[in-house]
Amino acid sequence: MSEIRTDPLTGFTTIFAPERARRPIKILEDASQYVATQEQIDSDPFAEGKEAETTPELFAIRSSATTANQPGWNVRVVANKYPALSPVSGSDHYGVHEVIVECPEFETRVSRLNQRQFQYIFQAYRQRVAAHRDDPHTHYALIFKNQGILGGASLGHVHSQLLVSHLIPQALQQELQAARTHQSEQGCSLFKTFTRDSTDGFSGRVMSTEYFDIICPYASRFAYETWVIPRSLKTHFDHSSDQELDDLSCITRRLLCSLESLLGRHDLNYVIQMPPYETSEQDGYAWSLRIYPRLAHLAGFEIASNAFINPVYPEQAIEQLRRQLSP
Repeated sequence: MSEIRTDPLTGFTTIFAPERARRPIKILEDASQYVATQEQIDSDPFAEGKEAETTPELFAIRSSATTANQPGWNVRVVANKYPALSPVSGSDHYGVHEVIVECPEFETRVSRLNQRQFQYIFQAYRQRVAAHRDDPHTHYALIFKNQGILGGASLGHVHSQLLVSHLIPQALQQELQAARTHQSEQGCSLFKTFTRDSTDGFSGRVMSTEYFDIICPYASRFAYETWVIPRSLKTHFDHSSDQELDDLSCITRRLLCSLESLLGRHDLNYVIQMPPYETSEQDGYAWSLRIYPRLAHLAGFEIASNAFINPVYPEQAIEQLRRQLSP
C-alpha cells in the first residue's frame, strides 16, 4: 500500500510505493561500467605518477620523504580544472571548487579501499573545510561524492569534491529553519528525534557506535538512503576530533560495504551536509553524512514536482541493514 510522508527537517515529500519494485525493467544494468578498461587506466589523470596532469597540489597526505606534486601520496587535493564557481577573488560568482583524489591507484568503487585509506580521506575532508573557514567571502561548504554514471561522475577514479561558496542553498535554509523552530519550541534538537520512537511508532535508528547514530530517514527519498549523525549533535564537521573521524571512517566503510552486499554493485552519492560557518550550537543543527544509493534515474515526476517515489520503506531498509551490520 502506498503512503505519503514529508520529512520534518528537509521538507521533501516522498511517496512510498512498494508495488513499484515489481514493475518490469527493460533497461538492464551495463555491467561493463564497473570493469576498468586498459584505456581508462592509461588515461587516468588522477593516478600516481601523473601529478603534472592536474592543477598544483593544495594538500596531501603522503610519505614523509616525498615532496608535493610528486608520487608517494595516499590522498591528494587539487583545484578542480573545470570549477563550478570562479576562483577569482572579488568575482560575483567567487567560490572554491576542489577535488579530493581518494587513492593513488585506479579504483572505481570507494568501498574497495581499506580502513586506513578511509581514515586518510576523512582527515583530508576536515583539513580542507577548516582551511576555508576564515575566508570572509564564503559562508558555506559542502563535501560530496559522485560515483558511477547514475551518481553523475565524469571520471572513474574514486574522488570527492569540495564546494565552498557565499551562497547558502534554499534546501539548507529550509533545514536550518526547521532545526531552529524545533529547538525554540521543544527545547531540544530535531536531530535527536530521529533516533527515538515517535508517536506513530517509527524510529529511524539502524545502530549506534561510540560517536555516531546511523539512521534511515522517515521520508527517505532514495531506496536505502542512510544518514550518519554525531551523537554529540556537533554543529560543525571540521570540529570533529581524531577519535570521531576514526569512528566515522570505520562506520562509513562498513555501511558502503553493507549496501553493496544488499544491492550489488551500484552507483551512489554521499554528501557531508554542513550548516553555514556562522551557525551556533543554539540553532539545534547537526552536521551529517548522507548516503544516497542511486538505483534508478530521476524521472519526470521527480523533476517536475521535487517530490520522490521510493519503492522501499525505511523500516525495511533498517531491518536489512541491521542484519548486515550486526557483529
